[in-house]
Amino acid sequence: MVSFNLLWNIAVNGAWIVSLFGVLVYQPGKKKALLKREQASLISCGANALTTLSTPSKKSEIQGYTVLVANVVMSPSWIQLFGGWFRAFFGGRINTFSKLLEWARREAKQRLLEELEASDYDEVINVRFETTTLTKSKGSNDKTAGFEILIYGTAVKY
Repeated sequence: MVSFNLLWNIAVNGAWIVSLFGVLVYQPGKKKALLKREQASLISCGANALTTLSTPSKKSEIQGYTVLVANVVMSPSWIQLFGGWFRAFFGGRINTFSKLLEWARREAKQRLLEELEASDYDEVINVRFETTTLTKSKGSNDKTAGFEILIYGTAVKY
């Protein structure tokens, strides 16, 4: 019969191997795919398709408008959590989390652009980002489990 300790060691080591694979192979592949999607959207929508301004860029009469929303939920891997915990122990900027948040913001922005491309609207004005931290509580300690980036704005048609 297989002992509990052996099964536990296999499970923990397997999780670290999967996490390492995610950081070294899966995430870089997803980032490259995002870059390609961003470049394609830049060609089809233009550089000014999303703006934080509250007024449309064109002085034409607006034919219609609606709210467009996109979001992404991301979570750091075990290795990224460990690296973040280690860096937080000494204080200072946690680059692992900064890079993950930047990736999530880019992904959310790209999803909003893809919503715009799928609709018959011309641009999105008054774009806003919202960030929510997802935590899991165990006793009195809250631990970050991930975060959600929500992006929304008013799509206008000329």
